[in-house]
Amino acid sequence: MPLVIEFGQQLLNGLVVGGIYAMMALGLTMIFGILDQVNFAHGEMYMLGAYATLFFAVSAGIPYPFAILLAMAAIAILGLLYEWLIFRPLRGTDPLNVIISSLGASIFLWNVALYLFGSTPRQLKIAFAEVVITLGGLSLTLQRLLVVVITLLLILILYFFIMRTRMGKAMRAMAQDREVASLMGVEINRVAEITFAIGGALAGAAGALIGPIFLIYPAMGLMAVQKAFAVVIVGGMGNVSGAIFAGFALGIVESLGAGFIASAYKHIIAFAILILALWLRPEGLFGRTARKGG
Repeated sequence: MPLVIEFGQQLLNGLVVGGIYAMMALGLTMIFGILDQVNFAHGEMYMLGAYATLFFAVSAGIPYPFAILLAMAAIAILGLLYEWLIFRPLRGTDPLNVIISSLGASIFLWNVALYLFGSTPRQLKIAFAEVVITLGGLSLTLQRLLVVVITLLLILILYFFIMRTRMGKAMRAMAQDREVASLMGVEINRVAEITFAIGGALAGAAGALIGPIFLIYPAMGLMAVQKAFAVVIVGGMGNVSGAIFAGFALGIVESLGAGFIASAYKHIIAFAILILALWLRPEGLFGRTARKGG
């Protein structure tokens, strides 16, 4: 394969993986940016999104596009429950309490998945997923193209929601200064609910889209959430644009490294980039200045 074609192919593959990273990181960075909280169970939401899609598409026989929407809704509801039961009661307490509870929720959801689905990896087989589109020597399965298209669509919808809706304005006010936002009448609990629901829906979408490409198993969220945290840190904690850029960038760099060096080193490449980024720019590529408010 000519070098230019190989480079283009790896670039396409990187956009697919980067789309998943971006969706994962968007939920994490919104929760941190708006609420100053870290969700360590985000990887399990991604994993449960994949299992939910498997259930709806295979067991219930629902068409795959609708199964994706149902999985997103299910994980959004899980995000709401997560906020109500774990984060809200601990809001305003020692941050360590929230971290420990979040880690506990992660372990709990992991074990629930093990109990319900077992440890044997499964694959979501969709009829059109392996249809290959070839153009100019570059090839891409329909499922991988779907990942990129849906990721971009969700990013546009999220941008419109944050910039053009009343709730989006409340979220931006919370991100800038929670105390002032509260004094101006912003309902903190309502904003927290919507933020966790959106984060859950995005994680569910990522899991739903990755199911037909890779195997589904209870521990699949572990590495995914580590990569998502790396993306959030590189892009700048709490920065939505940074999460999108860093997600796609990490996916592309990983894919190029796997294609031209060795696939065994792709995880090393990701975390080497994280260390380098922290060394060169500790606040992240799109880092913000510290904000007021507790």
